[in-house]
Amino acid sequence: MRARLVVTLLAAAALLVAGCGGEETTGQEGANRSKGKTLFVSGAGEQSCGSCHTLLDAGTAGTIGPNLDQALGYSCAQGFEESTAYSLVLGQIELAQGAMPANLVTGQDAVDVAAYVASVAGKDVPGCDPSGDQSDATTTGTASG
Repeated sequence: MRARLVVTLLAAAALLVAGCGGEETTGQEGANRSKGKTLFVSGAGEQSCGSCHTLLDAGTAGTIGPNLDQALGYSCAQGFEESTAYSLVLGQIELAQGAMPANLVTGQDAVDVAAYVASVAGKDVPGCDPSGDQSDATTTGTASG
């Protein structure tokens, strides 16, 4: 199961790097992680990411989708860069397969959510030190932790 998730995430990252995708976005550097957290927890429409995914920093405990702390935390503990997690999360948002609804967040909202998740996922995984808690992030593109 974990190997399948990794393969899917790597395929998503490859598509992202190849330039496939929709709207123009600012990219990870211009992401608003505070807004990303709000969107992750509350959603942009009918459903939120946190209704299906567990993420310690967000205080969510969804069980339908992967636990993002576990899914990304082990890569973090092995030394993968935050930008790798960002690309994987953004790719999954754009591909949205299986139980994950398509277009849950798009464009800049997807960038913001992916940057937020990448910056905090794995807090409970030994050896992972994400960039920090985003609960008080107030500036665009920076983490406050």
